[in-house]
Amino acid sequence: MSETIIELDGINFFYNGFQAIDSVNLTVGPGVYGLLGPNGAGKTTLMKVILGHLRPATGKGRVLGTDMDAGLTEVRRRIGYMPESHCLIPGMDAVALTSYMGELSGMPRQEAIKRAHEVLYYVGLEESRYRLADTYSSGMKQRLKLALALVHDPELMILDEPTWGRDHGGIEKMLQLIVDIVAKGRMNMIISSHILADIEKTCARVLIMNHGRIVSEQQTLDFAGRD
Repeated sequence: MSETIIELDGINFFYNGFQAIDSVNLTVGPGVYGLLGPNGAGKTTLMKVILGHLRPATGKGRVLGTDMDAGLTEVRRRIGYMPESHCLIPGMDAVALTSYMGELSGMPRQEAIKRAHEVLYYVGLEESRYRLADTYSSGMKQRLKLALALVHDPELMILDEPTWGRDHGGIEKMLQLIVDIVAKGRMNMIISSHILADIEKTCARVLIMNHGRIVSEQQTLDFAGRD
């Protein structure tokens, strides 16, 4: 695997004339990075650019060794994405939805089904795995989205506000799942949040974003104290 996971050079993006991403230069190596900033800082837009869901107005970049200009459709098979919003397919139970996501990422059907059961057990949804996903509580939907991002064992995971809409107990459970994934040491990860404490608990380095720009990059205090 390349030592550079993501490389962006002069990325700009506009929404109806508003500059949401302002001349972002960024190099992300292996490991776990936090993307920290207030709501409206441009974090979600930047992640959608990295995923190839949005095309920048200017600038260039590479994601997992592939030029953004060449298109990132195939690269997305190697990425696990947990969006902030609940975008689950109505009428599908958790096993069917998770295995379907595995198949979309290139897994054979039987392998995807087996893996779906494994990741649903891992995130604590084994007893509810045959319930329709749209009947889940907000916290259960968050854990299901994590399972969807994890099912195909991606090279890179991108988690957008993973503790959004959860009570204190749910937040701690989600953070512990993320810490456990990080501790296994096999997966590169970007975690977006507006909560500093969440980033410090889960990430080795933090990228601070405001007004569409990366304004700082540094080691998090929690990880600095572990050295």
